[in-house]
Amino acid sequence: MNNINLTVKIERAISELRRGGTIVISNNSKGESVLLVSTELVKPDTLDKLSKTALSRPNIILSANRSRAIGIKSNKKPCSILINNKWSVLDIMSISLPLKNHPLPKIDCVITESEDGIVFASLLILRQARLLPSGLMTLVNNVPIERVVEWSFKKNLIHVNLEDILSYEKAVSDTLIMEVKANVPIAFTDNCEIILFRPRDGGNEHFCLVFGKTRFASSLINHSPLVRIHSQCITGDILGSLKCDCGEQLQASIKLMADADEGILIYLAQEGRDIGLLNKLRAYSLQERGMDTVQANENLGFNDDERLYHPARAILSQLKIDQIKLITNNPKKVKHLVDLGINVIDRIPIKIKPNKYNKKYLDTKLKKSGHLL
Repeated sequence: MNNINLTVKIERAISELRRGGTIVISNNSKGESVLLVSTELVKPDTLDKLSKTALSRPNIILSANRSRAIGIKSNKKPCSILINNKWSVLDIMSISLPLKNHPLPKIDCVITESEDGIVFASLLILRQARLLPSGLMTLVNNVPIERVVEWSFKKNLIHVNLEDILSYEKAVSDTLIMEVKANVPIAFTDNCEIILFRPRDGGNEHFCLVFGKTRFASSLINHSPLVRIHSQCITGDILGSLKCDCGEQLQASIKLMADADEGILIYLAQEGRDIGLLNKLRAYSLQERGMDTVQANENLGFNDDERLYHPARAILSQLKIDQIKLITNNPKKVKHLVDLGINVIDRIPIKIKPNKYNKKYLDTKLKKSGHLL
């Protein structure tokens, strides 16, 4: 399957999950298929519908982080939980989402799952859909693997393979197309150009700002521009939130590049370290109960940072940039880019003065996330 067909199929599956629908996932190497629904969008009749369609009872699947958050202490892998027939919709939802006024039900049976099987892939596509990494998963018992595509079509269900989910994020970046360029004078300089990149499957768009002489990088020898890879933060970048330092880092980076008359700001659609705006605000709510940012993300089932940088690699490649000076306080970001084949010849730190609202956030970055502040 080529990249475009693969990514379009995954995007359709993501859309279906986000509206509360059911998809089919197959692991052809193991000869197994499952039905998957997002736990946070479960309805009163979801369990019965899944059971009747697949002729088996659904389990709840959870990421390792969410498992630990609800007291499954020894589990460092994804798990599945047998559903008690007496549980209500709220009972099921409370296992995947910390509900303020609804206690967890008593959990009788937990099964540890592998880190590379169909449960892992199911949790991954839920995260790719910006949903909580928790789902209702039902083994399809009544259809042999060689007939599951035909069966899914007849049932009007979207079918995807495990391998497609695992390769999706790289594949979609490989389809990014430079769609438009335009001059854009900004407060710090009028020598600036905006370029928008769109994936062929209709997914998330990314853009970059190119400053000064870097606009003509293809004609320069050994040009190593300043680069800031900035993930979208609506609260910080647009609303000026004091809970984080994102907006200040963005503005400081732009000024640095404008003053140097060179550089590229790559702005990626990865809100909340790529958990999405809704889940970021859920994490904010947990922080109001006393958690730090890492604890809040992990309590929701996510990792501290879910971002991947395949789009940045694709954008730099299309701009014909071979080596960069990266503006960041995050050594892990440097490593991610180097692992993708990007030559980072220098790391440029950026200093932001803390305020009373983001001091705990910055302390957590320093002590738990490894940022060099």
